[in-house]
Amino acid sequence: MLPSELAFLRLDYRTARSPLRTAVLSAGYVAVWAALATPLFFLPAPPWEIAVALAAAYQVTPLKRRCLAVCRAPFARIVHGWRDGLGGAFRMGVESGIWCAGCCVGAMVVLLAVGLMSYWWMALAGAAIFVEKRAFRWAT
Repeated sequence: MLPSELAFLRLDYRTARSPLRTAVLSAGYVAVWAALATPLFFLPAPPWEIAVALAAAYQVTPLKRRCLAVCRAPFARIVHGWRDGLGGAFRMGVESGIWCAGCCVGAMVVLLAVGLMSYWWMALAGAAIFVEKRAFRWAT
């Protein structure tokens, strides 16, 4: 999911001109995904039919649309959500990770359920989510 955040990371770097700050921002983002993935790793996957139905239902919720709207506006997240210092960068990364998780949770549930946790399928899912977050801006 990190590639879908490249626009946000580039904006942060161009604003602060600090590779360390951008790395800490990325670490906050990755921390959210690690926190979400760890408990899911130990849970049994639901049957794929149920997972697909839940993911499809989530795709049309207002929460999903709100998360996509925020993820599609990296400049607004920089302007309105700026936090100074490395701690602020980490917090911005966590906030960005939470919004991104809101966009992608349906896809993650499906991937967990059907057991497609290989690098190739994850790359394909990441590409699909990237396209969804960036290309279909008219749908919000």
